[in-house]
Amino acid sequence: MIKEMRRRFSAFVLIVLFLIIGCFVFTINYVNTINMRQQAKATLRMLISNDGKRPAPGRLPAQNAPRNTQSQPPGQPPGDLSYVTDLSNFYTIRLDKSGKITEWFSDREDLYTDSQIQEIVARALEMDKTFGKIGSQYYAMADRPYGSLLVFLDARMEQDNAGRLLVSSTLAGIVVYILMGLGALWLIRRITKPVQDAFDKQKQFVWDASHELKTPLAVISANAEALAGEIGENRWLNYIRSEVQRTDLLVKNLLMLAQLDNEPPERLKTRFDLSQAVLSVTLPFESAVYEAGKHLEIDVREGIEYTGDEEMIKQLVVILLGNALKYSNDGGTIAISLKKEDKRILRVRNTGDGISKEELSRVFERFYRADPSRSRENPGHGLGLAIAKTIVEAHKGRISAESEVGKWVCFTVVLP
Repeated sequence: MIKEMRRRFSAFVLIVLFLIIGCFVFTINYVNTINMRQQAKATLRMLISNDGKRPAPGRLPAQNAPRNTQSQPPGQPPGDLSYVTDLSNFYTIRLDKSGKITEWFSDREDLYTDSQIQEIVARALEMDKTFGKIGSQYYAMADRPYGSLLVFLDARMEQDNAGRLLVSSTLAGIVVYILMGLGALWLIRRITKPVQDAFDKQKQFVWDASHELKTPLAVISANAEALAGEIGENRWLNYIRSEVQRTDLLVKNLLMLAQLDNEPPERLKTRFDLSQAVLSVTLPFESAVYEAGKHLEIDVREGIEYTGDEEMIKQLVVILLGNALKYSNDGGTIAISLKKEDKRILRVRNTGDGISKEELSRVFERFYRADPSRSRENPGHGLGLAIAKTIVEAHKGRISAESEVGKWVCFTVVLP
């Protein structure tokens, strides 16, 4: 139980760490992309304002400078953005009012051809935006008396830098995740160790106490039987014998739980006929169901085999059938079915009062009794379904309960 809680808590912490670090890495690269876009936009705006030409140092008015000037080199005149345009290649294109190229020029005309310029201008005109991005190139368009002015800024260097930032931040995030994950797992183990120790001591106490109670119960039962032989039937003696039987059943259930809590999974390795095992404990129930004035429906498919502990599986079926018999309504129906699809599915269903949604999540808790009034009518200790769940989990399966209040309840066991 504590180990399962530790595994779930560790998984939750690792997922949260992954999301936090992932969001952090994403935010860094997203902000860098936005800054790159804003820087390109500011640079293009500056070039547009200078008619598509690189401004002379110190000539650009300070009010036209982009908002982010923190990276401006020391000693650079305020408002001078020529250092920005030195970062990337750019080229300027003038169009007449019909959209035809009249002139284009660049600091590096050897990098472009007329056909390339015509192609990218056509794509920019199709996008019909004053600012946009085509491949690795940002562009800005402005109206002029002669037609339009187009300025393209090649951002391949900035994109390469962004790619390197993405790789380095991702690698750093992976390293941080591994280190923090290992630290979190170590801390979780340290935090849960006292709980695990206390739980182990509790299991040992239940085991020891149950064994110690068996001897006095056997002595009381033997003396009660001897006394009954001398004085005959007696109301008070019957009370003693009834409580001894009730306490003996509780001790047996506690020993069963203690055994299941400590049983290594390697023990569950016997191959057996699951269909026959279910039928072997179901058929004897027919007489008990008939005497109670109820109906039993059996739908068990033949030839279903399983690898596990046969006696535990039989105990599981007995618990579910006994629970169905105890809580089914007068004249009601109890149905048990076993089939194999991807996995083996065992269902035990009974008509009756059902279980509310609030109680369904707690019916497998130890010592939990859903309805006090039903507890008085059907005495027990609230351990049967807890034992059933422990048996199923020991076989790496799962058990669940469904119900419609006032009509029926169904327990489903899925075994691998």
